[in-house]
Amino acid sequence: MADQPKSRAGVPVEIDLRAIYYAFRERWAVVLLATAAALIGAVIYLCISPKLFRGQAIVQIEQAERKVVKFNDLATQYLQNSETLKTIEANLGNWGLLARVAKNPELNLTPAALALPDRPGRPYGEAELLGRFAKCVTVRLVRGTRLITVECEAADPVVAGMVPNLLIEEHKKMGVEEHEAMSREASKFLVSQVDSLKAKLDASKQALQKYREDTKAVALEDSRNTVDAGLRDLNVKLTEAKTARLRLESDYAQVREIGKTTPEQLLIVPSIATAAAVLEQKKNVAAQEAELANRSLRYLPKHPRYIEAKGRLDELKAGLNRAILDSADGLATALKAAQANEAKIEEATRQQETKSLELGRLAIGYGALLRESDADNALYQNVLNRLKETDVLSGIQPDVVRLVQKSETPDSPNKPRRLLVLVGGLAGGLSLGICIALLCIALDRSLKTVDQAENFLQLPVLAAVQRESSRRRTGGGLHIVAEPQGAVAESFRTLRTSLALLGKPGQPRTFLFTSAVPGEGKSFSASNFAASLAQQGHRTLLIDADMRLPTLGKVFFDQAPHPGLADVLMVDLPLNKAWRESEIPNLAVMTVGNRPHNCAELLAWQTFDRVLLQAQTSFDAIVIDSAPVNAVSDTLLLVKLVQSVCLVVHSAKTPRNAVARAVRKLREAGAQMSGVVLNFLPRHGGSAYHYHYSHGAYGEGVYGAPPRAARR
Repeated sequence: MADQPKSRAGVPVEIDLRAIYYAFRERWAVVLLATAAALIGAVIYLCISPKLFRGQAIVQIEQAERKVVKFNDLATQYLQNSETLKTIEANLGNWGLLARVAKNPELNLTPAALALPDRPGRPYGEAELLGRFAKCVTVRLVRGTRLITVECEAADPVVAGMVPNLLIEEHKKMGVEEHEAMSREASKFLVSQVDSLKAKLDASKQALQKYREDTKAVALEDSRNTVDAGLRDLNVKLTEAKTARLRLESDYAQVREIGKTTPEQLLIVPSIATAAAVLEQKKNVAAQEAELANRSLRYLPKHPRYIEAKGRLDELKAGLNRAILDSADGLATALKAAQANEAKIEEATRQQETKSLELGRLAIGYGALLRESDADNALYQNVLNRLKETDVLSGIQPDVVRLVQKSETPDSPNKPRRLLVLVGGLAGGLSLGICIALLCIALDRSLKTVDQAENFLQLPVLAAVQRESSRRRTGGGLHIVAEPQGAVAESFRTLRTSLALLGKPGQPRTFLFTSAVPGEGKSFSASNFAASLAQQGHRTLLIDADMRLPTLGKVFFDQAPHPGLADVLMVDLPLNKAWRESEIPNLAVMTVGNRPHNCAELLAWQTFDRVLLQAQTSFDAIVIDSAPVNAVSDTLLLVKLVQSVCLVVHSAKTPRNAVARAVRKLREAGAQMSGVVLNFLPRHGGSAYHYHYSHGAYGEGVYGAPPRAARR
């Protein structure tokens, strides 16, 4: 199973099909626009494209041999070979054949017939017409068969129907012309070769006859065969004589080494052991020993019959010893005879070798002349046969291309295919729109939903604030006051409840609102949250700690200068002189006051901690609007002094990496992260998916709220 994708915290992330659906739903306009553009393009293409008619003919390649100028049977080439079929396919569409068809007087090949636009004052040249004509013709080999389709698409149906037939006819004519030209060239070449080879054959025969007369070697080949056969026989006999002589020498040496005192030991000599007299005596001794053994079973050793058998056995053994000694004496004579025989055979072999060498010397020249004469004769006969064959086949051209289906004049146009173009345009536009939407989704690195924010940041989303339309933005951004029954006001009440559950009842709380980058609505969230606390009866102080870009003064008061937080930190202004009561009961606001130049150094002092301690004696809750974390470092100096830190994230705008960097900075600074406020969620595109509940039913005419018409 493939590994699931994981979030930054290492938690597996499930593929949310609803998120994909709503992402496409938000970009429906892109998909619709791309589809409409593709359909419009398809309609325009259909309007401007000329109507083309198609004629089609089918030919079959027959299986036959090419026999013109073929010098051996190995040159046979069958037309079912794939390379040959491809060659015929290419020949049917070559420019030379197309040029011949284009010049056919039966074919009215005009620019209009080829669907070429009119060019007044600048007519088309022959090359341009031929190039366009070549694009109109298609020759295709049907895979796995010997069929070739010839097609032509033209604006004139008559031209479209005639071209395939004319193309096949011209191809056959070209084949006949080529065959006749090749036959003429082959005959001319073969006639010249026959004359040359005949003269050469006569010269080689005369040279061979002269050599025979000079060497008197009429039957040289037969004599040499007889001498070679005799030499082979003598070599065999010489080998046998040498083997016999070596065997006798070995046996004679063993006899001399053993001596004649112990005839029984001489039986290890092969020549003695295999002698006929010795074998006969050994057979008799063995028979008598068997007879003595039988009598010993019947008679005692002193019985006459036993004594008779014993005496007969002794006589036979004495005869065996005499035979062994006689065979040993005969080895010397046999060895001399073997040596003499070997010498005679060696002499005869040398004489035969001398005679063979002499015949071989004579045969070298004779053989060379004979081979040359035979080769000249064979080549002459071969070329003569090919000349006769070419003359016979010169008027025969095998019809290898057979017309199977003749092209007819088409009744209706083949192109453009209206339904196919419209469906293709619709599918292409839809695919393009989906690809663009997917690209937008892939490039969009913002956080759009509650689930995305919680899974990516591993922080709870305390509230999801819906974006209000421009015509309903009233009260300087204080929606909880202007429309207390609206969806935005309800979101901040949810935020108030979520943060209240984090602390202990009755204990003063300090809340800090910040963001990753400017423009995410942190001041908007802080002011509405502070107003919601005040509406619940909590004495609340709202502090503007964003000294570089203060905004709370514009929301609650006029532009008249008034002391604020900076004056408390710089000149030790009493705290009760720095805040002002707002029009909202229980809500006091401390603006920045006189803006300092050293904001970071001013907040780094321990004076701000004393400000919070003094304010907690007079207020139930303190809400601080601070600067963006990634923009400046002011907020990181304050996070340790508060009990809850809320990070405001602009939905569908702030990049994820910027939000993750802000969370990392806050945690490294020791902030107690309470959660995230997902701000400015879209009003449409699946609000139930974004919020997990719908505000619409609770935003109008409930909890005593007057209807919208009455408020207007």
